[in-house]
Order: sequence, then C-alpha cells, then structure tokens
Amino acid sequence: MAYLYFVTIVLTWSVSFLLMKKAALVFGPLAIGGWRCFSGALVLAAVWRVRGAGWPLARRDLMPLLGIVLVGFLWPYAVQPYLVSRHGSGFIGMTMAFVPLLTILVSIPMLQVRPTSRQLFGVLGGLGFMSLLFADGLKREVPGAHLLLAGTIPLTYALSNTYVKRRFAGVPALPFTLAALFLAGALALPVSWSLPSERMNLGPDFAWAALCLALLGVLGTGMAMFMFYRLVQEQGPLFAGMVTYLVPVGAIFWGWLDGETVTGRQLGGLCGVLAMVAIVQYGAPLKAAAPPVAPALAKAAD
Repeated sequence: MAYLYFVTIVLTWSVSFLLMKKAALVFGPLAIGGWRCFSGALVLAAVWRVRGAGWPLARRDLMPLLGIVLVGFLWPYAVQPYLVSRHGSGFIGMTMAFVPLLTILVSIPMLQVRPTSRQLFGVLGGLGFMSLLFADGLKREVPGAHLLLAGTIPLTYALSNTYVKRRFAGVPALPFTLAALFLAGALALPVSWSLPSERMNLGPDFAWAALCLALLGVLGTGMAMFMFYRLVQEQGPLFAGMVTYLVPVGAIFWGWLDGETVTGRQLGGLCGVLAMVAIVQYGAPLKAAAPPVAPALAKAAD
C-alpha cells in the first residue's frame, strides 16, 4: 500500500503545478491556497463522516497544529502559485526535489535519526543531478528574490513533515489532515477577500480556472495530503519526502504539454534523479516502522 500511495501522490502533485498556473489566470495566490485547502477539507470531512471514526485531536493540539498550518500549508500554498504564474509550472515544480535533502538535515536534531549510507548517497546524488535542472532554469533570468522564495518552499515542507512525525505520529492521518486543511482555509480565505491584489479576474477564463482550482483542492490537496501524511506517519518523513524527487518529473512533463520549453540538460538530470530515487526507496517500506500507538488510535487508522 505504501508504494501505491507513493505513485498516486506523485501523479496528483505533479499536475498540481499546471493547475495552479491555470487557476492563477483568475484567482490570487492566497485565494488559490485558501480554496484548495477548504475544498480538500470538505472532501476529507465526508470521508471521515462515512468511516465514523472518533476525533483524536484535543485542545492541547491546537497550537502545534497551527504552527504546522502556518509553516507547511499557508506559506508554500501561497508562494507556489505566485511563482508558477510568473516562471512556469515546470521550473517551480523542480524546487520540490530539495525536500528529501532538507528533511535529512532537520531530522537529525528534531528526530535524532541519522540516514543510512545508502539513503545519504541517493539523496546527495539526486541533488547533484537536480543541479543540472536548476542550472538550466537560471538561464530563464529568474529574479534573485524569487529564487529565494522558491527555496523556502522545500524548507517549510521539510520542517513541517518532520514535526508531524515527532508530534503527531500517533494521530490517524485522516482527522489530522482534515483539521490542518480546514484551519488553513479558514485563515487564508478571509485575508484574501480583504486584499485588493487578490480580487478575481471575472473574464472568459473564469470557468476553466475555477475547474482547475476545484481539481487542485479535491485531488491534489484533500486526497493526496491524506495519503502523504499517512506515509509520513507509517514510513517516516524521508520516505514520504522522496515523493518530491519524482514530482518535478511530472511537473516538467505537464509544463511541456502546455508549451513550456524542455531542454536536453533537463532530461538528463531527470534520468539521474530517477536512478537516485530507486536507490533510496529500495526496500524502505519493509524496513521502516511506525512508532507504537494506542489501540484505539490504531483501530481508527485501520
């Protein structure tokens, strides 16, 4: 099941960057982030109600959850569409490949977990191949400030994913993801409505942009985030974070279909990344183990 989740997340998240670009024709960056969270929360709420599971989160979890929402949801979900609308879905999608390396770095002090030599070789090797992709992207004359913004995206994901493993490892993924998405949407949408820069462009692209935003929320956020946090809890943040090595492959492919330029250097880098992912992922689900959880939580997770 871990590999099925892995592949599904890669497919949905890779096309999400193209969906952001289309949604940005009408909606502002913060509105895109808010609506994708809110619509994703609605889907998960329906699933949670059908399953009839209990609610494991308590009042003491609110502040830690709020920190995760601010760092791992609101910031990257607003920055990504802002950059994608200006520099293309493929190029910004490539930044996700930094998540595994940064996850290793933050996991050492936060989780006291050191990577194996095989994992470290694969992640560092993948980063080396990713440098080919970014060297090609720098020729697009992306402003330095936007490059710094792009760099914050994988850092916030690595921090939040690792903290989820540390603080919420025993909480079932469904209610946790539902709570985080609902809180993120509830915070982002009122702010977006009050900002003049976030006003919708009610033109001929409205229906198409609204459809892309709905798909982004339901599939790329609601269902994919549920599966991702389940991987974080069951297999650890490094295994789950390796999803972000393959997402750029799909992001570049979808960008190419939309008319974005793809070079030979990019293709060579992608082949190397795929090889490094195979090295890191080999046998990981068999060796990884989730920390013990209370029987009631384990039953809910099942």
